[in-house]
Amino acid sequence: MYKLNYKNMSVKYTITKKSTKKNISLYVKYPGVVSVVAPSYTTDKFIHDFVKSKSNWIFNKIITFKNIEKNSSKFSLDDKSKISYMGKEYQINIIKHNLEKKISLQSLEVIDNKFILNINSDKNQSEIVSKLLIDYYIKQGTIDIGERVSIYAKKLGIYPKKIKVKCQKTSWGSCSSLGNIYINYNLLLAPIDIIDYVLVHELCHFIEMNHSKNFWKLVENIVPDYKVKRHWLKENGHSLRFK
Repeated sequence: MYKLNYKNMSVKYTITKKSTKKNISLYVKYPGVVSVVAPSYTTDKFIHDFVKSKSNWIFNKIITFKNIEKNSSKFSLDDKSKISYMGKEYQINIIKHNLEKKISLQSLEVIDNKFILNINSDKNQSEIVSKLLIDYYIKQGTIDIGERVSIYAKKLGIYPKKIKVKCQKTSWGSCSSLGNIYINYNLLLAPIDIIDYVLVHELCHFIEMNHSKNFWKLVENIVPDYKVKRHWLKENGHSLRFK
């Protein structure tokens, strides 16, 4: 991990060298993760000088992300508020129970498109509600995402070894050389067609481990309007988070 200083700001960045890489690439992803991918023969000095030359661009991107975050409308977790899960809208119902302090009651059940959350404490209510929902999105999401993946896996002839929904800070989805697919639980707040696009995207990486023309052609064969979906995520992805 390296550090870039610019005016009164600073940011850390990573360097990855690949023998298959022909040109140096610089990435700044939400919420401000900076990374460089360069050909294996590139010297560290050249990479650091390159990053420094892009300082203004890098920090303008980061400032933009911070402004988006500041003005974004996240999902509220208050009683009677509504939240999306796999393309469906659910109402949050918080039921408070007057139990002895030594007795802990925290549970979530789904009834008639409602998330019924039972808790016995006003203290840290938002944290308790958030944890219950995140646990549900990860546990049930892994099952539901697995079912969605199987639909497109058959079309592509690709069958992942493991599918897991988890917390990912910088990406909506990722895949590994071991044949595993990991999905950001926040993605489950998106419309189902957006979720499907990300799933197809990750499946196609098992065939093309890059973002070449061949890769995007594979994606397009399954999701003809993938560019629209990708643009939607770019414009609205910052709002797919719990408040």
